[in-house]
Amino acid sequence: MTLHQKAWESAEKGCGWLLAQLQLDGSFRGGHDLRAYYKTPAALLAHGRVVEANRVLDYVEARYLRPDDDLDGTGVPWIGVYRTYPHAWICCAAMMSGRFDLARRLSGFIAGFHNAESGGFFADEARTTEEMMTTSMAGLACLWAGRQDLALAAGGWLENLWQAQPDLTRGLYTSWRQGLVTEYAEADAAGCLVDANKARQWYFQYGISAALLSALAGTTGDARWLTLARQFLHASAQCGADRYQTPQSGKIGWGAAWTYRLSRAPEDLALVEQVVAGLGALQNDDGSWLATGVYGGANAAADSVTLDVTSEFVTLQSFMGLVPVV
Repeated sequence: MTLHQKAWESAEKGCGWLLAQLQLDGSFRGGHDLRAYYKTPAALLAHGRVVEANRVLDYVEARYLRPDDDLDGTGVPWIGVYRTYPHAWICCAAMMSGRFDLARRLSGFIAGFHNAESGGFFADEARTTEEMMTTSMAGLACLWAGRQDLALAAGGWLENLWQAQPDLTRGLYTSWRQGLVTEYAEADAAGCLVDANKARQWYFQYGISAALLSALAGTTGDARWLTLARQFLHASAQCGADRYQTPQSGKIGWGAAWTYRLSRAPEDLALVEQVVAGLGALQNDDGSWLATGVYGGANAAADSVTLDVTSEFVTLQSFMGLVPVV
């Protein structure tokens, strides 16, 4: 089976599971908070289900979009820590579907978390910390919504973060508070360091950064961004044997797919192939995925977390299934 077939068939199974949960009003069975909705429109659009995606976006606008352009994050345990992450996903989906008013409103809210001094985006509601996932996703949303200046600033933030890394064989530091955060409480370790000496780390940091950087390379034609994207991606090789085989690996495949489209480097394609296989191996028989990465059996109960994770991997498998293999 080819890479295209593996990725697309996996995405098709996952999309089928999502559609089985979708109700006529655009809500999802088991979707009790924003986690069930912020990635599902992108997943459905990436897999060609335009009508259904717009039905979900209609529901999101009616149920979750507030007059001040914020989203109702009630019930989402991490909303205060990764404040604009859901907004960025929905903003990108809005642009994919031509809903420019929604994209304008959400990108405007995201822009309120931009730190003009550093170029990054504050992750937390208190605006104390900037980190890779939030800044990269916010940068992508701003790029798609026409705010190229903010996206380029986010790229510059990633460049500074890369240059500040003390030892990539130790891992990747991912947070910034007026400088690279290298000292932190043990409880905050996952959000500050991808530890190359431990398993089940937040490997997605290597990939989401590459997704933004490769997008900037395509937008500007500046090869510097592509070089940096490839540096982030291949620094993941320092990590443990599970680096391309856990739910935290998915965005490496996304970043590698977009980077490979420009680089055509075999080693970039190899990352896509490994992540496609890794996500496929974690998929439940019914097409869903679990956040734990442990098989749930033939069927998984629909809840906000499972809808969140399954939507992400439908999106990423769809993106990876479109890489040009020659």
